[in-house]
Amino acid sequence: MKKIYIFIFLIFVSGCSDSFEKIEISDLKVEENPENVLSCMLSFKTDRSIETVVRYFSDDHSGYEIQGAETTDHYFFIWGMRADSTYNIQIFSAKDLEHPVYSTTFNTGVLPGSLPALELTENKPEKVSDGFVLFTYYNYPEEFSKPVALMVDTEGEIVWYFEYYMAGFNVLGNVQFVDETQTVMISISKGPNMADIPAEEAIEIDLEGNVIWKSAELKSVHNGPDNWHHMYRLLDDDSIVTLKPDYIGNVVSDRILNLDRDYNILWSWRYADVLEVPECPAGEICDWTHSNHVNMFKEKKTCYINSRNFSKYFKIDMDSGNILWTFGKEGDFSMTSAHPDPWIEFAHAPQITFLNDNESEILFYDNGSDERGFSRIIKYRIDEEKLTSGIIFEYDGSNENKKWSTPFWGSAKEMENGNFFITAGNFEFSEKSRIFEVTDKGETVWELVLLEPDEDVMIALYNSWKFKPDLKKLFTR
Repeated sequence: MKKIYIFIFLIFVSGCSDSFEKIEISDLKVEENPENVLSCMLSFKTDRSIETVVRYFSDDHSGYEIQGAETTDHYFFIWGMRADSTYNIQIFSAKDLEHPVYSTTFNTGVLPGSLPALELTENKPEKVSDGFVLFTYYNYPEEFSKPVALMVDTEGEIVWYFEYYMAGFNVLGNVQFVDETQTVMISISKGPNMADIPAEEAIEIDLEGNVIWKSAELKSVHNGPDNWHHMYRLLDDDSIVTLKPDYIGNVVSDRILNLDRDYNILWSWRYADVLEVPECPAGEICDWTHSNHVNMFKEKKTCYINSRNFSKYFKIDMDSGNILWTFGKEGDFSMTSAHPDPWIEFAHAPQITFLNDNESEILFYDNGSDERGFSRIIKYRIDEEKLTSGIIFEYDGSNENKKWSTPFWGSAKEMENGNFFITAGNFEFSEKSRIFEVTDKGETVWELVLLEPDEDVMIALYNSWKFKPDLKKLFTR
């Protein structure tokens, strides 16, 4: 896409008294972002080193504010805008946020046709946690899939997207927003025609869409022996934790790998080293453990792995590799809560929070068995010294007549305001994938539905990531 430079002759805003410090701005450019029509790059110079602030908004979007550094050469990446809109861009001295020094405009473009149609079916702004929702998705049949990641705001509007095409078929997989660097880590699921093509299985991008890191290039396909599955996450120490298949004859298990950026193995673990591998009939492939999530805490020298097929959550000592305890039905913990169905079944995406040396809270997206027939999120408090567990929160939608069932995918995260952010990524043609948020009282306050283009195409959503961007929201202007 051709870059567009807009040079504007500007005048000092009228109405300012002589007591205001006059600032001269030159070389102003508003440059369209070729990777994303919802963003632009603003640059200008000032006649002396000052701090500046930029605010941008449209007629129907309150917009955001960005604080700049003290300098004479100013650069702002302006993002989080909505499609097909005219945005007013105002430049202020950080010492005077009442009177803009200069103003200009920018027109956002039309969204690519590769993005899905979305419907916001519930929104109670006073109760929803603030932030953007980052996700990617799969279409089935696979020929309809596009390698796209996107973000929406709390009003369900797309405010950012990223497309990444490779030589063979691929879709973008697990996504993660890295707060410290304001970057996005994206893992890549590669199709069968990628088996003999060395290619990266993950990238890290900045918000402008520049690829700033690629993983090692591997010949592999999704769920092949050398490719990630379910989990690919950047840790605080800048290393990577991922799950990869472990093929033991015709039995398929899992291994955890902790890698540095050059793919040197820092730590690894296999079920087969601590549990007895079952027999599998000749001519069959037996999916034994089917793990889907890892929580690694290197400073505590502990790692936790969730097995969907076992309906168990394991704590692992990273020094010895031993399993320290097992959580789940017929595991090491007794249940103190009276409940007809107290244990997880085929769960996803556990999140553990440490209260003290002995007590923790664990939140699961509990898919549920066919016999149960519905999914839920459930939060436990465990005592590792007493080996007891109690249920402290459960939401299955029954109180709102919104029960749901996703047999395979899903995730849940507790937000700072106490709400629960839930991804119900359906893997059935008859149901739509949705992302929603409920309060700790079980009230749905936000819901976004992915609309399928027709009855022969399914949109499946594995998980999503809600975060608060480094943008100050404008409520008045």
